[in-house]
Amino acid sequence: MSKMNTLAVVLGCSLTAFAVHANEQEFSQKYSPQEDQFHLSAYGDNYFLPWYYTTQPNQQYYAPQNPNGGEISKTNFQFQLSLKYGLLANMFTQNDGLYFAYSQIANWQAYDSSAYFRDTQYQPELFWVFQHGDNSAQWQWRHTSVGFMHQSNGKGGKYERSWNRFYVDLQFGSDDLRVNIRPWVRTSIHNSHNYNPDIEDFMGYGDIQLAWTPGNHQLKLTLRNQLESSFSEGYEELSWQFPIYKQLHGYLKLQSGYGLTISDYNHYDNAVGIGIAL
Repeated sequence: MSKMNTLAVVLGCSLTAFAVHANEQEFSQKYSPQEDQFHLSAYGDNYFLPWYYTTQPNQQYYAPQNPNGGEISKTNFQFQLSLKYGLLANMFTQNDGLYFAYSQIANWQAYDSSAYFRDTQYQPELFWVFQHGDNSAQWQWRHTSVGFMHQSNGKGGKYERSWNRFYVDLQFGSDDLRVNIRPWVRTSIHNSHNYNPDIEDFMGYGDIQLAWTPGNHQLKLTLRNQLESSFSEGYEELSWQFPIYKQLHGYLKLQSGYGLTISDYNHYDNAVGIGIAL
C-alpha cells in the first residue's frame, strides 16, 4: 500500500470517528438501549497519535517482519477506531439491549522509508447490557454487561496472536466518576489452534478501569494482571483527554507493562503518545 493510500485510510477512519463522537454528550460510557437500537455510536476512545513512542519495542518479534530490514523504529503513528451498534432493545426488561462492537488499534510505521503497519489489533465483541441506574449525579450501580470478545492481530502462522473471552462488566459511578470491574474467562472455539497458550499469565483474568471527568477533561486509569501476577507482569495505562475546540480534544496516553497490544502480550514495554481524540 502506498503512503498516500495509507494516509487516506487513516484520515477516513478519523473523520468517521469524529462524526460518531460528535453525538456523544459526555465521555462517560452510558447505554440507552431503545435509543441505541439500529444506531452507530462511539464505544471506546477514538483517537490518532501522530507521535507514539515505545522505549523498548519487541525487536525479536517485529524485526523479521520489517520490509525495510533491520530493527523497527521506536516512533510510529498509532490510531484507534472503536464503534458500537445497537442490535436489539428491551429483550428481557424495559432497559436492556444487545450490541455489536468493533475496536481496532493500529501502529503505523509512517516515518520509515517504506511506511507499513507493523501491528494491528482487531477486537469484535457481542454483548448484552442491562442499564440499572437512571444516569443521575448520585453514585449508583449503573450497568451490567455480559459479552463475548475475540482479539487477534490477524497475522496467521507463527506471528499469530489471538484469544477468545467471555466477560462480565460491572460499572459503578456517578456523572463525573465511574469504576468498571471486568473479570473474564478464556474460551476456545472448537478445533481452533492455540497460538499463545500462556497468554493468561500476562493478560490476566480481568481488568479495572477508573474514569474521572472534571468538566471537559477526562482521566482514565486501567489496571490489568496486578494481583494475579504478584505485581510482576501487570499492565497500567493512563490517558488524559483535554479540550481544544468544540468536540475536538487533545489526547495523551501513557502505558507500561505487558500487552500494549496482543502482539506484545509477553513483552514488557513503556510507551507515550500524544495526538487528537475525536
